[in-house]
Amino acid sequence: MWRLGWGFGPGLLLWVFFIAFATALIVALIVRLVRGPRRRYWMDRPHPDDLEQVLRSRFARGEIGADEYQQRLDVPRRTSQPPRT
Repeated sequence: MWRLGWGFGPGLLLWVFFIAFATALIVALIVRLVRGPRRRYWMDRPHPDDLEQVLRSRFARGEIGADEYQQRLDVPRRTSQPPRT
């Protein structure tokens, strides 16, 4: 008895999807190798963990004035000192 169609069944469709996936994966790997690793710009910047350093840099850039610089600098100093008894 003769079959109608190609006779490959659903296996042919799976092979087509597999080849498309493998091709996309190979292209992605080649692009990744050509472009190099991604740079994480947020990791390149120094971490400002010191409040005075942040204030000094903002004052130097002109973002805050001298009065605001002194005012903001005095607030952490007052709150970080232990209370007098």
